[in-house]
Amino acid sequence: MNKFRLLCFIFSFFLVIFAVTRISSAQITDPIPEPIKKSELSVGLEEVVKIPNSGTGRKKAARLNLLTHAGDGSGRLFVNDMRGKLYVIVDGTATVYMNLKKLICADFTYETPQQGFAYFAFHPEFANNGIFYTVTSEVKTGGTPDFPVTKPIIDSNNNIIESAHHDVIREWKATNPSSNTFVGISREILRIEEPYPDHNVGQLGFNPNAKPGDDDYGLLYIAVADGGSDGYPVSDTDPLDNGQNLGTPLGKILRIDPFGNKSVNGKYGIPGDNPFVTDDDPKTLGEIWAYGLRNPHRFSWDTGGEGKMLIADTGQAFIEEVNLGIKGANYGWGEREGTWVIEENNENVLFALPKNDRSYGYTYPVAQYDHDIPPDIKGFYGIAIAGGYVYRGKAIPELIGQYIFADFAHDGRFFHVPVDELVDGKQAKIKELRLLDGEQDASFLEIIGKKRSDVRFGVDEEGEIYVTSKQDGKVRKLVRSPKSPIDHNSLQ
Repeated sequence: MNKFRLLCFIFSFFLVIFAVTRISSAQITDPIPEPIKKSELSVGLEEVVKIPNSGTGRKKAARLNLLTHAGDGSGRLFVNDMRGKLYVIVDGTATVYMNLKKLICADFTYETPQQGFAYFAFHPEFANNGIFYTVTSEVKTGGTPDFPVTKPIIDSNNNIIESAHHDVIREWKATNPSSNTFVGISREILRIEEPYPDHNVGQLGFNPNAKPGDDDYGLLYIAVADGGSDGYPVSDTDPLDNGQNLGTPLGKILRIDPFGNKSVNGKYGIPGDNPFVTDDDPKTLGEIWAYGLRNPHRFSWDTGGEGKMLIADTGQAFIEEVNLGIKGANYGWGEREGTWVIEENNENVLFALPKNDRSYGYTYPVAQYDHDIPPDIKGFYGIAIAGGYVYRGKAIPELIGQYIFADFAHDGRFFHVPVDELVDGKQAKIKELRLLDGEQDASFLEIIGKKRSDVRFGVDEEGEIYVTSKQDGKVRKLVRSPKSPIDHNSLQ
């Protein structure tokens, strides 16, 4: 009997060694070895306005997070400072449209760079109804969450901790939609408990291609990150396993009818054509439109061509993703990062996809880059995607049809990829967009004169693209450079 046990032990020992060896040999250390090449295409940046400082010390600049328009034909631009104010820009002059921090009062919280007044979106009929939506970080004593955290929250020392805050989505109704100062009323429509301070509710938006009578018209899309983590580096991938859990809004794209009332709290409706409305599991949320996302802080629709929806999902240790927005899609987080398997208990380990991967039904990025893209002259690498827009303006003809995005963490490198090449099941080739300061090539860091880019993109009613940075509080516009090729088809 003892000899039998000994043989079993030896067999098991070698089986484990064999398995570990196989896993180790399959581990991916450089998922995308090919470098991103610089494009022939270049653009300049033209300063439009500087938003007033709102911080102190070395972090005085307004933390600009989103610039967009109201779709009302006025030509006005709106940009938010995460510290609490929404500005309106008219003829190159910025004034305060609303002080959200003052309106929310003591409930407003801005304890970390990812908290505060995060995003806003105008209803497609804002010109007539004056309605728009905001998402803000708020203290937990301000209300009861519609979606509480249901799992124990663990910090980096394996201690159980309390949740961080609530993210609150409000509807605002301006008395006079054409006024440049907000006067009106508001109502809370949705409150989500956030386990950690980072990876919160991201962009809010309406499909600009939907027309009255379309199924998608007037429905609010809400990007919700996976809830984050406590401490760096992160040991566990998606610590609370939110990405694949259809019972939580975290790690999802939600789609709701803000004018409806058929929901748990009765303050909004759930569209009947959402993909999980008829799910047999009563815990599945009908609000979910897509899932398996880590930090989809930005999404946008191409207002030309096929009207594709594009979702930028910030990666963890390896891969930054551009995804096609597909109803019911599972983008794989936290079991996949890009087109690789990520180890559940170690964010720093990737493996190749298994041979039977198609059976899992994941939807993969249509463009991706990794964190070891060649560093710039200061030695910075890309580590976090900043989602952008497909250019449909008139000022830069060679840019038409190009999806413009960047890496916001350090070098602020700008990229582009033809939207026609963003096809499900394929990987489009990313190129680096050259930036010119006058007639000289320059990095975004050199242009803003900072050590970190914190770049964000915006768009106006004409399809022209704007650039902001949390580091200097300035609004800039993409303009044509003297070195741009005339024929944009040569870039395909």
